[in-house]
Amino acid sequence: MITNRPTARVILAAPGDRVLLFRFVPPDPWPREPAWHLPGGGIEPGESVADAARREVHEETGFVLGPEDLGEPVAINAGQWSVQGSHYYTVHTYFFARVPTAEVRGTGDDGFGHRWWTPAELGATTERVFPPGLAVLLKDLLRGVRPERPVALDW
Repeated sequence: MITNRPTARVILAAPGDRVLLFRFVPPDPWPREPAWHLPGGGIEPGESVADAARREVHEETGFVLGPEDLGEPVAINAGQWSVQGSHYYTVHTYFFARVPTAEVRGTGDDGFGHRWWTPAELGATTERVFPPGLAVLLKDLLRGVRPERPVALDW
């Protein structure tokens, strides 16, 4: 059985155009080696995607975002994954927001840490970064250019 688990994630840009990523160990089908992902998580029953994005960002980083901070989604990707014998299908919806500081005061790093990355660092790293294509997507977002409709990123 495959369980649907939609998520909302946010590309947070701090001063200096640095983007926040959390370190984690990805589930199957990816190698069980440390990788990086954006803040965000599951959408609760009855919750809108944007409300979930704001809630998750607050829980994981301490930042408080209003609806005007997020705007419309900028990207999506979807696929299957599994953990401990449970199988999931996820559609990730990505938003973009700027924050005034790089001070993180939330629970998002799960003890594995976090890092603020420049676009150049993201483009050059050999470490796995989720979602694939984030460095390319950032080029326009950081210049204030949003896509007309969410960009479909690889899984």
